[in-house]
Amino acid sequence: MDELLARAGSQAVTFAVKSGVSLASSYAIKTISNFLTQIPSTESKNFLDLKIELENRVDIVSSAIDLIKLVAVRGNTNLRSTLKITENLKQEIDQFDSNIQEQLNVIEHSKSQKVKNEAIREAERYIKDLLRRIQEITPYINLALTTSGVNLSTTLPKTVSPGLLLQASNFVCINNEQFSQDPKSSHQVGPTFEITLFTIFYNINSKDHINWKEDVKRAFVHIDRVPTGQGDNIFKYNLSIKQSFDDERYHNTENGEEIPRNISLETQKIEKVFFSVSGKLLKLEERDSAVLILKINDKVEDGSIKKTEDSIRWFAFGDYEPGLIDSDNNDDDKESSNESTNTVECSKSIGLMEYIIRLTSLQQNDQSDVLSITDERLAIYLNDENPNSIKKGVLDINEVTKNLRDVSLQDSH
Repeated sequence: MDELLARAGSQAVTFAVKSGVSLASSYAIKTISNFLTQIPSTESKNFLDLKIELENRVDIVSSAIDLIKLVAVRGNTNLRSTLKITENLKQEIDQFDSNIQEQLNVIEHSKSQKVKNEAIREAERYIKDLLRRIQEITPYINLALTTSGVNLSTTLPKTVSPGLLLQASNFVCINNEQFSQDPKSSHQVGPTFEITLFTIFYNINSKDHINWKEDVKRAFVHIDRVPTGQGDNIFKYNLSIKQSFDDERYHNTENGEEIPRNISLETQKIEKVFFSVSGKLLKLEERDSAVLILKINDKVEDGSIKKTEDSIRWFAFGDYEPGLIDSDNNDDDKESSNESTNTVECSKSIGLMEYIIRLTSLQQNDQSDVLSITDERLAIYLNDENPNSIKKGVLDINEVTKNLRDVSLQDSH
């Protein structure tokens, strides 16, 4: 499916999950900081210098590992062996944190100054060992990045809309401020989007035959930042899809036979985004509007991805296009329509929704405010990884669509 969408010239972005090394090292640095508060001032200067040196080296190597992980996820097989090195480093940092914590406990609870001094020497040895280990693997990481051909440029691609990006960033920043004032409540990011939802199923007789079907004619989508309780994971988002029966379709609502669907999706499970300015990506010949496709991996847990065939879902969002409404519609339908549109700020911009998803996913994966994230990291979430969408662009979408012989659309009504 990824290859099919890529051939159709759509912009593709794989979300770079923050590496385990980055998260593990942040805990280790905090443990060292706690250690510094428990030792004599005569010893703290040396430890502070070691802490700063370790922090600087970890920052450098973590950024490189993030890039390696992203390039590997995007299909570069040359980096798989390097990923094993990074996993080993994560385990060593985890063990380092455990060792420092153990020595910290000794200092806090022991009454013997000799025992405390020995604990300080042990902690110093652990830090120097980890520094040496990082120094050993850094040349291999640099070599892997150099030979992989990864683009390290922070220049924004031509496919990025500065206007939409600024709008999305403004909505995200406003939401951050609202959440900081009331962190125990959910807060919506930006407007509600009025869309038509499509899903897929596979023809059992042919693994290459993919059917897109209109799943929900009219739905309202919004993204919320939700409370996380205690801990370091302060950025967490849900994407909600709420069906509207005011969609010019027949719905059997008597005795609760049919009720509007509500779909809640954790944004951390969004693995990849495809965007096209043309609905023909779904072979919607009668449409000429944007389409946003989300690849959902239900096996994503705590920032790590575990791929299995049965864990992948696909959602496509297209513009909601109402048909002609009879003038003799009943009052109930009119009241329902007013209720659906007047109680929320609605937008039909699929592109704006795409950028809000990108930026909120970035904040969630990095657990950091978007304004404090480096240009290099931001570029990863904005750069198009699909060369077809850059080289061919939307001008060749008709030609590409003709080649998608095995893709068909089925209406749900």
